Amino acid sequence: MHNMRFKAVIFDVDDTLYPEREFVGGGFRAVADYLTTVYSGKSVEEIQQFMLANMDANGRGHVFDDTLRWLQLDVPQYLSTLLFIYRTHIPGAIKMDADMRDLIVRLRENDVKLGIITDGIYVTQKNKTDVLLRDIPFDCVIHTDTLGTRGWKPSTEPFRVATNLLRVNPEDGVYIGDNPVKDFAGARNLGMKTIWWNPGKLQHSFSEEVYMPDFEAFDHASLYHFLSEAGVAE
Repeated sequence: MHNMRFKAVIFDVDDTLYPEREFVGGGFRAVADYLTTVYSGKSVEEIQQFMLANMDANGRGHVFDDTLRWLQLDVPQYLSTLLFIYRTHIPGAIKMDADMRDLIVRLRENDVKLGIITDGIYVTQKNKTDVLLRDIPFDCVIHTDTLGTRGWKPSTEPFRVATNLLRVNPEDGVYIGDNPVKDFAGARNLGMKTIWWNPGKLQHSFSEEVYMPDFEAFDHASLYHFLSEAGVAE
């Protein structure tokens, strides 16, 4: 065992532990499956592909509205039903990124405490973590929605709750997330270190220093290196 700098490593979920597009594709398939029960002119695959192409072209904001109009179905009649199906479906197809999983296993073997902090509608995020963490024990899983709007990132509250539950001082913890807009300020304001998981090498202009991460990892090797330098991973 190593004398480690960090006693706890806390992870974001979407596009950190796994590619969120896997969840989106499964949700669209569940919606498409339902739509074939009220519209017989298209297959599940055709409807799913329409939604994915629409999202890629226009973003997520109006995918279901556009799909209903494409199928000539009444938007007010069905929109909330599609949202319900998407948000509550069990995401059986998602799986943790293999290299991230290996890192987590190594952290666990070195007695580092493991946590999750994730934004989003509770039932949706809970379904994700139930699948992703099936066979890897985490010491705490914080769905910020359970704290109300005051608990959503970049609030310090979920990080305070996590460090309390993990029984570590904030300065003994590090948070790994992919979203530069909201993932780092709450952790940094509490005294934690932060890592921007950025394999896509996205560019971002940080308006304030507190929103900046302490470190940026473009691949698993650089993430391993940072944690190793910090005394967390071998």
